Amino acid sequence: MTIVLTVLLAVLKFVGWLLLFLLALLVVLLILPVELRFAYQAGKPSLTAWYGPLHFTLWPRAAAKDTAAQHPAAPQPAPAAQPSAEPALSKTQPAPAAAPAGAAAPAAQSPQASVAAKAAPTPAPATEFTGEHPKSSALPFHISERIETALNLLAHDPAAFVRCMFGHLRWIGRFLARHIKVQHLTVFWTVTGEDAAQTAELYGAAMAAANNLLAFLQQVVCLQCDHLQLESDFTGQRRGERHISGRLHTHPFLLLWLLIRLLFRLGKDPQLQPAHTN
Repeated sequence: MTIVLTVLLAVLKFVGWLLLFLLALLVVLLILPVELRFAYQAGKPSLTAWYGPLHFTLWPRAAAKDTAAQHPAAPQPAPAAQPSAEPALSKTQPAPAAAPAGAAAPAAQSPQASVAAKAAPTPAPATEFTGEHPKSSALPFHISERIETALNLLAHDPAAFVRCMFGHLRWIGRFLARHIKVQHLTVFWTVTGEDAAQTAELYGAAMAAANNLLAFLQQVVCLQCDHLQLESDFTGQRRGERHISGRLHTHPFLLLWLLIRLLFRLGKDPQLQPAHTN
């Protein structure tokens, strides 16, 4: 009995440590930073997604796809028609054998009647209506009914559907503006006009617009600007030096919380309620 209790206690300890390890791993995965890094330099944009130490290039695409798009495969010629292996039928057909004496002659039937008899469809068995509606898919929380209700709203009242979705999208935008940070924003841009006077005028207008836009964005989102520089280019030869870079920073648990709250809002929306719950 003591051996059994010792083994059981060891198994419980192992399960407890395993659950604790999985919980710690889940916490680490939820607090790892998620970043979307963007850059624009020399007319070539780039976009990279980072999750902790892992990164995935979203743009530009793989070089193999670009090569395949630039050099499409040549169309293959159509295969030549194969000669028929069946021998040609002779024009003269042998006469049918005479029926024996005393046998009844078969009834003559036209070719059209035989084709119509073969093509006549078999009548389907009659089905009785039991008065019960077909059951929907077994998705939890009446998801199928809610999707069908949203599609019906879109078909019968598109304006109400647009107002409903716009309200949810506006809420998503406010949530993202509070919980997503724009970090290490760097902007270097050159202003060029047709002549020196126009270049100087455009430079002054661009500088004022950039400062006003930066002040507005800092009031709306969490924005950290490391470098903002505008220069006048009277010769137009410094366009290749234009550069914009930055990153959008957040955490997975914030995105998970956003998804949960969005599903809850959609479930409580009176316009998306199924008919049997109204």
